[in-house]
Amino acid sequence: MPSDLHPMNHGATVSPDWIEQIEGLAAVLRPSPWRFTPNAALQGLLGAEGHAAAAWRRALTAGGELSAPLRRGQPFHGRLRLEPAADGHGARLLHLDLAPLGNGDWLCTAVDLTDVEERRGRRALTLRHLRHTLDQLQELMSMVTEGETMLFTNVSFARFYSTTPDQAEGRSVLAVMGEENHAMTAPFRAKLFRTLRPVRYERPLVSGEGEDRVMDVLLWPIPGGPGQVNRMATLTRDVTLRHRGMQALRQTLERLNALFEAGIEGILLCDRGVITDANPIASRHTGLERQQLVGLSLAQALDRLGVPPEAWAGGGPSIDLSLSLLPGAHDKPPMQIQAITFMDGDSPCQAVLIQDVSYRYQAQRRIDRLLVDLRWQTERAEAADRGKSVFLASASHDLRQPIHALGLFLTTIRSLSHASSPLPSKPFVPIVQRMRASLDSLMELLNMLLGASLHGTGQKPIHPRPTPLQATFDDLMSEFAAMAARKGLSLHAVPSRAWVLADPTVLRRILANLVSNAVRYTQQGRIVLGARQRGTSVEVQVWDTGIGIPPEKIDAIFQAFFRVDTAPTRDGRSEGLGLSIVRRAAAQLGARLDVRSMPGKGSMFSVRLPPCEPQRQEHAPAPDEPSPAGAGRHILLIDDDEQVLLATTHLLTSWGHQVLSAANAGEAMRLCEAQPARIDTVICDYMLDPSMDGLELLLGLRARHLGPLPVCMVTGDMSAERIEQANRHGFTLLHKPVSAEALRRFLCAAG
Repeated sequence: MPSDLHPMNHGATVSPDWIEQIEGLAAVLRPSPWRFTPNAALQGLLGAEGHAAAAWRRALTAGGELSAPLRRGQPFHGRLRLEPAADGHGARLLHLDLAPLGNGDWLCTAVDLTDVEERRGRRALTLRHLRHTLDQLQELMSMVTEGETMLFTNVSFARFYSTTPDQAEGRSVLAVMGEENHAMTAPFRAKLFRTLRPVRYERPLVSGEGEDRVMDVLLWPIPGGPGQVNRMATLTRDVTLRHRGMQALRQTLERLNALFEAGIEGILLCDRGVITDANPIASRHTGLERQQLVGLSLAQALDRLGVPPEAWAGGGPSIDLSLSLLPGAHDKPPMQIQAITFMDGDSPCQAVLIQDVSYRYQAQRRIDRLLVDLRWQTERAEAADRGKSVFLASASHDLRQPIHALGLFLTTIRSLSHASSPLPSKPFVPIVQRMRASLDSLMELLNMLLGASLHGTGQKPIHPRPTPLQATFDDLMSEFAAMAARKGLSLHAVPSRAWVLADPTVLRRILANLVSNAVRYTQQGRIVLGARQRGTSVEVQVWDTGIGIPPEKIDAIFQAFFRVDTAPTRDGRSEGLGLSIVRRAAAQLGARLDVRSMPGKGSMFSVRLPPCEPQRQEHAPAPDEPSPAGAGRHILLIDDDEQVLLATTHLLTSWGHQVLSAANAGEAMRLCEAQPARIDTVICDYMLDPSMDGLELLLGLRARHLGPLPVCMVTGDMSAERIEQANRHGFTLLHKPVSAEALRRFLCAAG
């Protein structure tokens, strides 16, 4: 035993027997000089080694952790931790109570707290592990007192409400969850503390970020003992995704059910060959109500649709088929039936789709008709293309012929003008007449081309109005009399007082083409133009004694570029456009077109028009007679083509008019502003310089003129827009090439 532990060292006055009488751990000690006398119990705890006594000495002598209370001489208590000893004694924690005995001695009693501290440490460690585990859970966990104080929250709970466990614990439920969530959950907490029984509910909650979530909440009571407060544990699972999934599933089922009910195909659902459900279309196809179909065997239902027994494999539990029922089978429409077997667990089920495929047959019939029509249209287009080729060759020849003749006539006139002595005018008369005939031929061919173009595109608008037939007959007689006379034919128009409701221009085009064809295809005899009453219509007829038309070609003659095989090629042109133009024009007027013909005898073409009451008609002077109102006018003539401007000026001057000519819009405006009183008529080309078109110029001239100003607009534009503009502004519209007679009629009408 070390000397500093011996009870008799250093002249001790305390009897060892006295110390041994103290129960538990005890010792007598003196800080200075140091002396330590433990009883047997304490000595057994400290062991035989002296390092334990050294720990006491360090703690209680000067500078030790318990030295200050010793110096005050008052009783005190404290703790002393002893490190592990080499002899196997572990670390110990002692609670010390010290009291002074006098003479510098102190009585020290000790209690060994080692086991208690270890148990407390293990408990704290367990609690830390438990909290760490709870913080890893996705579920929201908390513990609340009956007074609604938060005792515990895990990390998920605190994060859901945008806080931390340290901030949440000790606060009220209202402060942590917010007013809305607190109000929604308060009834369930009250029920738990009232009954002390578990409560479970599912409610929407609002997270700290304001997001709506659906939570499954379990409240578990923790009853307190006598004098203790009841508590409640909560476990909350976020079931938003499950809730949304279920909602999406319900919506999908609702949509599937809607499709099942409103589908365009019949559907039969079967289990082991027995129908369990059917949609309305399936009921309609089978002729049975849904209640009648449910419970019926699939074989019986298919038999009602006309499916032969061998097609469904004897009605076994597994049925897979795809077949088509032709139209008329069992008085049913054509159907496509498909049956598919699928497994529902261990039970085989069938889904049978019944589709009415009538539309396929109807579509195929339409396709067949379209193919036939396409072949016919292709053949027609190919024939028209061949006709165009022939027509272009013919038109090229026909255009060259009168141009060639005009060139020769002009050369002849030039040669005669260079004669040494003046020649009388008589030799020039036949030359001029021939030149006029060549120009008429060119005009006729050009009008034919323009008419085909207009009626092909439908550009020219129709303006039906009361029209006297006699005036149209007179125009046609004037136009074609010379042509008929050259062939030695008699052209006669039966006088008529009938009036019809038609567009005069379109009507004249129809009759002009009919008369032209009659003259062209008649070698001898006569052509008669007349009209007669046919029921409620007026039938205008053109008779000829020409070559006639074979019956099999009556329909073909109205196609563009078609020519009868016996058409003349030397003494008349045959472009194959005239009757095509007639048919289209008659369709525009809504008029009925008829033809009767006998080969070698002649033909009669007629068009029927609605009659109308005669209208008051002012007498217009004959074109060849000078009109007093048409002479002596002051005309402003505007054209940017020098040759046309010069020729028109000479023509108007020869008729006795005074002409102010302008080559552009600016010059015309200056002439009008300089001499507004001298101008009483305007003739203007529509296509002038790019800065101003003829319409804009004419409106400007009319605005500057003091009185009424008759205006004639000349253009080669045959569009409906140009015609509509002229009608809207009250202009007379003449299309190029303009004949002298058309100009004379305009001037006579201008007064």
